[in-house]
Amino acid sequence: MARPRLTCDVLDLYLHLRLRRGEDDDLIRFFEQAGPRQRSAALKLALRAGGLSDQLSADGPSEAELTDAMSGFVL
Repeated sequence: MARPRLTCDVLDLYLHLRLRRGEDDDLIRFFEQAGPRQRSAALKLALRAGGLSDQLSADGPSEAELTDAMSGFVL
């Protein structure tokens, strides 16, 4: 049985990630565990679980939000 035809518009995004062993080991493990055919679905799930859509706005973060986020990095 064939998959039903999509009735919505589709946006294709192609990403190229360069991960370095020793720096990005957690991400490397994430993608290795997902397997080649499940990586796209795993990445979408991780982005949604991280609350990314809640943090984005049309104009980007406000000046106050950026200042608050950076205050932990300045000594």
